[in-house]
Amino acid sequence: METELVSISERRIEERGWVGQRVWGRYLRRHWNQVLAWIVVLLFLLGSALPIYWLVLTAFRPRDEIFAQPVILTPRTLSLVNVREVLLGAINNDPLLRYLITSLIISVIATVFATTLGVMCAYGIVRFQVGGTFLPMWILSQRFFPPIAVVVPLFFIYKRLGLLDTYHGLILLYIVFNIPLAVWLMIGFIRSLPVEIEEAALVEGASYWQAFVKVTLPLLRPGLAITALFVFIFCWNEYVFAYQLAGSDVVPVTVYFPRLRTGHMLFFGGLAAASLLSLIPSLAFAWGMQRYLVRGLTLGGIK
Repeated sequence: METELVSISERRIEERGWVGQRVWGRYLRRHWNQVLAWIVVLLFLLGSALPIYWLVLTAFRPRDEIFAQPVILTPRTLSLVNVREVLLGAINNDPLLRYLITSLIISVIATVFATTLGVMCAYGIVRFQVGGTFLPMWILSQRFFPPIAVVVPLFFIYKRLGLLDTYHGLILLYIVFNIPLAVWLMIGFIRSLPVEIEEAALVEGASYWQAFVKVTLPLLRPGLAITALFVFIFCWNEYVFAYQLAGSDVVPVTVYFPRLRTGHMLFFGGLAAASLLSLIPSLAFAWGMQRYLVRGLTLGGIK
Protein backbone atom coordinates (compact mmCIF):
# COMPACT_ATOMS: atom_id res chain seq x y z
CA MET A 1 0.00 0.00 0.00
CA GLU A 2 2.76 2.41 0.91
CA THR A 3 4.61 1.47 -2.28
CA GLU A 4 1.56 2.28 -4.39
CA LEU A 5 1.13 5.68 -2.64
CA VAL A 6 4.79 6.52 -3.25
CA SER A 7 4.53 5.56 -6.92
CA ILE A 8 1.34 7.62 -7.31
CA SER A 9 3.04 10.66 -5.70
CA GLU A 10 6.08 10.31 -7.95
CA ARG A 11 3.83 9.99 -11.00
CA ARG A 12 1.95 13.18 -10.03
CA ILE A 13 5.20 15.05 -9.52
CA GLU A 14 6.42 13.93 -12.94
CA GLU A 15 3.12 14.96 -14.53
CA ARG A 16 3.27 18.38 -12.88
CA GLY A 17 6.85 18.84 -14.05
CA TRP A 18 5.88 17.82 -17.57
CA VAL A 19 2.92 20.21 -17.55
CA GLY A 20 5.14 23.00 -16.22
CA GLN A 21 7.66 22.41 -19.00
CA ARG A 22 4.89 22.53 -21.60
CA VAL A 23 3.49 25.77 -20.18
CA TRP A 24 6.95 27.35 -20.04
CA GLY A 25 7.73 26.18 -23.57
CA ARG A 26 4.42 27.56 -24.83
CA TYR A 27 5.14 30.89 -23.13
CA LEU A 28 8.58 31.08 -24.73
CA ARG A 29 7.16 30.36 -28.18
CA ARG A 30 4.51 33.07 -27.82
CA HIS A 31 6.70 35.69 -26.14
CA TRP A 32 10.15 34.85 -27.45
CA ASN A 33 10.67 38.45 -28.66
CA GLN A 34 9.97 39.84 -25.18
CA VAL A 35 12.25 37.28 -23.55
CA LEU A 36 15.02 38.10 -26.03
CA ALA A 37 14.55 41.82 -25.38
CA TRP A 38 14.82 41.30 -21.62
CA ILE A 39 17.98 39.25 -22.06
CA VAL A 40 19.54 42.01 -24.17
CA VAL A 41 18.50 44.65 -21.61
CA LEU A 42 19.92 42.66 -18.70
CA LEU A 43 23.22 42.11 -20.55
CA PHE A 44 23.39 45.83 -21.34
CA LEU A 45 22.69 46.76 -17.71
CA LEU A 46 25.32 44.30 -16.51
CA GLY A 47 27.89 45.72 -18.93
CA SER A 48 27.02 49.28 -17.87
CA ALA A 49 27.05 48.59 -14.14
CA LEU A 50 30.30 46.60 -14.10
CA PRO A 51 32.64 49.61 -14.69
CA ILE A 52 30.79 51.65 -12.06
CA TYR A 53 31.02 48.77 -9.58
CA TRP A 54 34.74 48.40 -10.26
CA LEU A 55 35.27 52.17 -9.89
CA VAL A 56 33.56 52.24 -6.50
CA LEU A 57 35.38 49.10 -5.40
CA THR A 58 38.78 50.50 -6.38
CA ALA A 59 38.09 53.83 -4.69
CA PHE A 60 37.46 52.20 -1.30
CA ARG A 61 40.02 49.42 -1.49
CA PRO A 62 43.40 49.30 0.22
CA ARG A 63 46.30 49.44 -2.20
CA ASP A 64 47.37 45.85 -1.62
CA GLU A 65 43.95 44.55 -2.73
CA ILE A 66 43.96 46.67 -5.89
CA PHE A 67 47.04 44.88 -7.21
CA ALA A 68 46.23 41.49 -5.70
CA GLN A 69 46.64 38.38 -7.87
CA PRO A 70 44.32 36.69 -8.63
CA VAL A 71 41.88 39.57 -8.93
CA ILE A 72 39.51 40.00 -5.97
CA LEU A 73 35.98 40.59 -7.28
CA THR A 74 34.30 41.18 -3.93
CA PRO A 75 35.42 43.65 -1.25
CA ARG A 76 37.18 42.19 1.76
CA THR A 77 38.13 45.38 3.58
CA LEU A 78 36.95 48.93 2.90
CA SER A 79 39.13 51.96 3.48
CA LEU A 80 38.76 55.75 3.14
CA VAL A 81 42.48 56.31 2.63
CA ASN A 82 42.18 57.00 -1.11
CA VAL A 83 39.28 59.43 -0.64
CA ARG A 84 41.03 61.23 2.21
CA GLU A 85 44.30 61.60 0.28
CA VAL A 86 42.49 62.94 -2.77
CA LEU A 87 40.31 65.39 -0.86
CA LEU A 88 42.91 66.65 1.59
CA GLY A 89 46.00 66.10 -0.53
CA ALA A 90 49.08 63.96 -0.01
CA ILE A 91 52.77 63.98 -0.83
CA ASN A 92 52.17 63.12 -4.49
CA ASN A 93 48.98 65.07 -5.20
CA ASP A 94 47.20 68.33 -4.44
CA PRO A 95 43.75 68.53 -2.79
CA LEU A 96 40.91 67.84 -5.22
CA LEU A 97 38.49 70.41 -3.78
CA ARG A 98 40.21 73.36 -5.45
CA TYR A 99 39.88 71.78 -8.90
CA LEU A 100 36.25 70.84 -8.29
CA ILE A 101 35.41 74.44 -7.40
CA THR A 102 37.20 75.70 -10.52
CA SER A 103 35.30 73.32 -12.79
CA LEU A 104 32.03 74.18 -11.05
CA ILE A 105 32.51 77.92 -11.58
CA ILE A 106 33.44 77.53 -15.24
CA SER A 107 30.71 74.99 -16.04
CA VAL A 108 27.87 76.82 -14.29
CA ILE A 109 28.62 80.21 -15.87
CA ALA A 110 29.17 78.69 -19.32
CA THR A 111 25.95 76.67 -19.02
CA VAL A 112 23.87 79.73 -18.09
CA PHE A 113 25.17 81.84 -20.97
CA ALA A 114 25.17 79.06 -23.59
CA THR A 115 21.62 77.99 -22.72
CA THR A 116 20.34 81.59 -22.65
CA LEU A 117 21.89 82.52 -25.99
CA GLY A 118 20.89 79.18 -27.47
CA VAL A 119 17.20 79.48 -26.62
CA MET A 120 17.02 83.04 -28.00
CA CYS A 121 18.77 82.02 -31.21
CA ALA A 122 16.55 78.95 -31.61
CA TYR A 123 13.43 81.05 -31.04
CA GLY A 124 14.43 83.43 -33.81
CA ILE A 125 15.17 80.57 -36.20
CA VAL A 126 11.88 78.74 -35.54
CA ARG A 127 9.42 81.61 -35.22
CA PHE A 128 10.94 84.20 -37.59
CA GLN A 129 12.95 81.95 -39.96
CA VAL A 130 16.09 83.99 -39.29
CA GLY A 131 18.82 82.89 -41.68
CA GLY A 132 16.49 80.63 -43.66
CA THR A 133 17.60 77.02 -43.93
CA PHE A 134 21.29 77.93 -44.07
CA LEU A 135 21.82 79.35 -40.57
CA PRO A 136 20.77 76.26 -38.55
CA MET A 137 23.07 74.01 -40.55
CA TRP A 138 25.92 76.51 -40.28
CA ILE A 139 25.47 76.64 -36.50
CA LEU A 140 25.51 72.85 -36.30
CA SER A 141 28.62 72.71 -38.49
CA GLN A 142 30.57 74.42 -35.72
CA ARG A 143 30.40 71.12 -33.83
CA PHE A 144 31.83 69.16 -36.77
CA PHE A 145 35.38 70.20 -35.96
CA PRO A 146 37.08 68.06 -33.31
CA PRO A 147 38.67 70.16 -30.56
CA ILE A 148 42.14 68.87 -31.38
CA ALA A 149 41.85 70.43 -34.86
CA VAL A 150 41.56 73.99 -33.54
CA VAL A 151 43.39 73.86 -30.23
CA VAL A 152 46.75 75.01 -31.66
CA PRO A 153 45.38 78.17 -33.34
CA LEU A 154 43.34 78.89 -30.23
CA PHE A 155 46.45 78.56 -28.09
CA PHE A 156 48.29 81.25 -30.06
CA ILE A 157 45.22 83.51 -30.14
CA TYR A 158 44.72 83.16 -26.39
CA LYS A 159 48.42 83.76 -25.77
CA ARG A 160 48.31 86.94 -27.83
CA LEU A 161 45.17 88.19 -26.06
CA GLY A 162 46.38 87.22 -22.58
CA LEU A 163 43.56 84.72 -22.01
CA LEU A 164 45.70 81.71 -21.12
CA ASP A 165 45.15 80.32 -17.62
CA THR A 166 42.13 82.59 -16.94
CA TYR A 167 38.55 81.94 -15.96
CA HIS A 168 37.03 84.17 -18.61
CA GLY A 169 39.15 82.54 -21.31
CA LEU A 170 37.81 79.03 -20.65
CA ILE A 171 34.28 80.29 -19.98
CA LEU A 172 34.18 82.17 -23.30
CA LEU A 173 35.47 79.13 -25.18
CA TYR A 174 32.98 76.76 -23.55
CA ILE A 175 30.11 79.14 -24.32
CA VAL A 176 31.05 79.39 -28.00
CA PHE A 177 31.50 75.64 -28.47
CA ASN A 178 28.28 74.71 -26.67
CA ILE A 179 25.94 77.27 -28.25
CA PRO A 180 25.39 75.02 -31.33
CA LEU A 181 24.34 72.15 -29.06
CA ALA A 182 21.95 74.39 -27.14
CA VAL A 183 20.48 75.85 -30.34
CA TRP A 184 19.74 72.49 -31.94
CA LEU A 185 18.23 71.05 -28.80
CA MET A 186 16.01 74.09 -28.27
CA ILE A 187 14.89 74.14 -31.92
CA GLY A 188 13.15 70.81 -31.40
CA PHE A 189 11.54 71.93 -28.16
CA ILE A 190 10.28 75.24 -29.58
CA ARG A 191 8.83 73.53 -32.65
CA SER A 192 6.80 71.27 -30.38
CA LEU A 193 5.01 74.27 -28.85
CA PRO A 194 1.85 75.49 -30.63
CA VAL A 195 2.38 78.94 -32.08
CA GLU A 196 -1.26 79.82 -31.34
CA ILE A 197 -0.38 80.37 -27.66
CA GLU A 198 2.04 83.13 -28.55
CA GLU A 199 -0.35 84.60 -31.11
CA ALA A 200 -3.02 84.83 -28.41
CA ALA A 201 -0.61 86.80 -26.22
CA LEU A 202 0.17 89.13 -29.14
CA VAL A 203 -3.54 89.69 -29.72
CA GLU A 204 -3.92 90.67 -26.06
CA GLY A 205 -1.38 93.43 -26.60
CA ALA A 206 1.89 91.77 -25.56
CA SER A 207 5.06 92.49 -27.50
CA TYR A 208 7.16 89.74 -29.05
CA TRP A 209 9.61 89.98 -26.17
CA GLN A 210 6.84 89.80 -23.56
CA ALA A 211 5.28 86.80 -25.34
CA PHE A 212 8.68 85.09 -25.38
CA VAL A 213 9.51 85.78 -21.73
CA LYS A 214 6.08 85.38 -20.12
CA VAL A 215 4.50 82.71 -22.33
CA THR A 216 7.13 80.70 -24.20
CA LEU A 217 9.89 80.40 -21.60
CA PRO A 218 7.65 78.99 -18.82
CA LEU A 219 6.44 76.32 -21.25
CA LEU A 220 10.02 75.55 -22.22
CA ARG A 221 11.23 74.76 -18.70
CA PRO A 222 11.58 71.00 -19.37
CA GLY A 223 13.49 71.70 -22.58
CA LEU A 224 15.69 74.25 -20.84
CA ALA A 225 16.45 71.71 -18.11
CA ILE A 226 17.51 69.06 -20.64
CA THR A 227 19.59 71.56 -22.62
CA ALA A 228 21.27 72.94 -19.50
CA LEU A 229 22.05 69.43 -18.29
CA PHE A 230 23.71 68.42 -21.58
CA VAL A 231 25.67 71.65 -21.80
CA PHE A 232 26.81 71.31 -18.19
CA ILE A 233 27.98 67.74 -18.77
CA PHE A 234 29.91 68.75 -21.89
CA CYS A 235 31.57 71.62 -20.03
CA TRP A 236 32.33 69.49 -16.99
CA ASN A 237 33.90 66.64 -18.98
CA GLU A 238 35.87 68.76 -21.47
CA TYR A 239 39.57 67.93 -21.43
CA VAL A 240 41.45 68.98 -24.59
CA PHE A 241 40.90 72.74 -24.33
CA ALA A 242 41.32 72.69 -20.56
CA TYR A 243 44.60 70.80 -20.80
CA GLN A 244 46.10 73.11 -23.41
CA LEU A 245 44.74 76.48 -22.27
CA ALA A 246 44.87 76.05 -18.49
CA GLY A 247 47.99 76.57 -16.43
CA SER A 248 48.61 76.60 -12.71
CA ASP A 249 46.01 79.13 -11.53
CA VAL A 250 42.86 77.94 -13.34
CA VAL A 251 42.85 74.14 -13.58
CA PRO A 252 39.60 72.17 -14.14
CA VAL A 253 39.13 68.79 -12.54
CA THR A 254 39.70 66.90 -15.82
CA VAL A 255 43.27 68.21 -15.89
CA TYR A 256 43.77 67.04 -12.30
CA PHE A 257 43.47 63.34 -13.20
CA PRO A 258 46.73 63.04 -15.20
CA ARG A 259 48.54 64.54 -12.23
CA LEU A 260 47.75 61.48 -10.12
CA ARG A 261 50.82 59.72 -11.38
CA THR A 262 54.55 59.90 -11.08
CA GLY A 263 57.37 58.64 -13.20
CA HIS A 264 57.17 55.29 -11.43
CA MET A 265 53.50 54.49 -10.85
CA LEU A 266 49.88 55.48 -11.37
CA PHE A 267 47.73 55.91 -8.26
CA PHE A 268 44.74 53.79 -9.28
CA GLY A 269 43.02 54.15 -5.91
CA GLY A 270 43.34 57.92 -5.91
CA LEU A 271 42.27 58.11 -9.55
CA ALA A 272 39.17 56.05 -8.85
CA ALA A 273 38.33 58.14 -5.77
CA ALA A 274 38.79 61.40 -7.71
CA SER A 275 36.62 60.09 -10.56
CA LEU A 276 33.92 59.09 -8.10
CA LEU A 277 33.96 62.47 -6.38
CA SER A 278 33.89 64.31 -9.73
CA LEU A 279 30.57 62.61 -10.53
CA ILE A 280 28.83 64.29 -7.59
CA PRO A 281 28.21 67.74 -9.20
CA SER A 282 26.74 66.23 -12.38
CA LEU A 283 24.53 63.87 -10.41
CA ALA A 284 23.43 66.69 -8.12
CA PHE A 285 22.58 68.88 -11.11
CA ALA A 286 20.55 66.08 -12.70
CA TRP A 287 18.82 65.41 -9.37
CA GLY A 288 17.84 69.04 -9.09
CA MET A 289 16.40 69.00 -12.62
CA GLN A 290 14.66 65.64 -12.34
CA ARG A 291 11.16 67.15 -12.14
CA TYR A 292 11.64 68.43 -15.70
CA LEU A 293 13.73 65.62 -17.19
CA VAL A 294 11.00 63.08 -18.00
CA ARG A 295 8.79 65.63 -19.76
CA GLY A 296 11.78 67.31 -21.37
CA LEU A 297 13.05 64.07 -22.92
CA THR A 298 9.79 63.68 -24.86
CA LEU A 299 8.87 67.32 -25.44
CA GLY A 300 11.08 67.79 -28.49
CA GLY A 301 9.65 64.73 -30.23
CA ILE A 302 6.02 65.92 -30.18
CA LYS A 303 4.78 67.45 -33.42
